[in-house]
Amino acid sequence: MKTYDKDDVLPDDYKAALLNLMSFQADSEYAGGQRVAENLRFAPRPEEAYRLSKKVMEEMGHAYYVWNLMQHLGVDVDARLQELVRNPDSPDPKKVNVINGFRKENWSKWFECWEDVALFSTVVTPAAVAFLGQYRECSYLPWARVNTRIHKEEHGHLAFGVWASKRCIEFGGEQTREFMQRRIPKFMRVGLGFYGRPSSGSGKSKMFDIYYEYGIKVKKPEELQAEYLELLEDRLTEVGFEMPRGVEADYDMRVGYEAEEPARRLAG
Repeated sequence: MKTYDKDDVLPDDYKAALLNLMSFQADSEYAGGQRVAENLRFAPRPEEAYRLSKKVMEEMGHAYYVWNLMQHLGVDVDARLQELVRNPDSPDPKKVNVINGFRKENWSKWFECWEDVALFSTVVTPAAVAFLGQYRECSYLPWARVNTRIHKEEHGHLAFGVWASKRCIEFGGEQTREFMQRRIPKFMRVGLGFYGRPSSGSGKSKMFDIYYEYGIKVKKPEELQAEYLELLEDRLTEVGFEMPRGVEADYDMRVGYEAEEPARRLAG
């Protein structure tokens, strides 16, 4: 696999594919931070509010790290931030690349209580750990180094989910555990769809082969699914939940990674 470092000249097609994924990560990390901040309204106690606010800061930090790399590649990242700041509920998809799951109209329907907030970090964050973890080995070395740091912090977000879920059960008892158990599948559908459609078959991503050939993505969706499910089952067991079976992936919450035109626009 050919690798590139900070000041190397990037082939045009490689740069376009790279910026497509980097823009979705950076813009979505910031939008995700905005969404997580909205969930502070559900916090039942000061410690929960404090720990969730730390997650907000780190999500926006992830955006900052990746935007810095994009700026070095000639992207106007100030304009991207301003679009997200000025239009947090409905940013223009022609100006920023935010995955559907972090758009307010989709995000808000998942959360009705603090238990949902705890479950999101317990059930969906393992998918982020697996998915973003692959970029630590990608062919663009500056992005690989940044994602090594992000991966560690995503593990911290997963630990927050486990802690928050245990606290819910500690204060609410068996009734709360059963309530949360019933709500796991709705978040698991999002987690299963996080890594993208299978790498083969009629429904596969149009861009996956390009990313994989360039070494920008280094794992196939099937590998990431297996990693996600193993990590998820371990964490559910740690909390005292059972692993749901027969849950189907919701791929629509991450629509956009396959789009080719935004990448070419970004690459100039």
